[in-house]
Amino acid sequence: MTGATGEATGMTDTDTTTAASGSATDAANTTGAITPTPPPTAATVADTPLVDGELAQARRYMGYPAMGSQDSGMQSWRFFRVYGFNEWRLRNLAPAECAQARAFIMQCQMLEGAIMAATANLDTDRAAVWIRNRTEVTDRFTLYTRWRVQLCNFLGIPPGPGLRGVGEIVI
Repeated sequence: MTGATGEATGMTDTDTTTAASGSATDAANTTGAITPTPPPTAATVADTPLVDGELAQARRYMGYPAMGSQDSGMQSWRFFRVYGFNEWRLRNLAPAECAQARAFIMQCQMLEGAIMAATANLDTDRAAVWIRNRTEVTDRFTLYTRWRVQLCNFLGIPPGPGLRGVGEIVI
């Protein structure tokens, strides 16, 4: 199966999102109880080079814009040193580093899916004894952002413009 996480992981975007929302059930579990999927770790994912979909996801999670497919134009990523270094780093990781980067990417996918799942409850403040956590989306987004920054730190790349605060200028 191929997906944004690549052939080696065997998970598709739907599988990852389902696992993140906690609605995945174990096929061997006949009681119908929810069995949480353990988070991906470097020990549980492939150590092969990242595929194009994973590279695109890594760039996005790190806050960098789309790279495009042409080597032309003044707006190209190739004109910015940090973008080029980021690209070189992503494409030249050691096998163990590929596994760790892949685990970070998968974790970011699950957290992003959990944010989207949490937005389904925004229209309900209270239902019987259930009261929604008003800070759930903010808390999930903060955790998601933390993992995105950890991916940047692991690769030794500063967070991109999409991950920095609005109005923040870095010189």
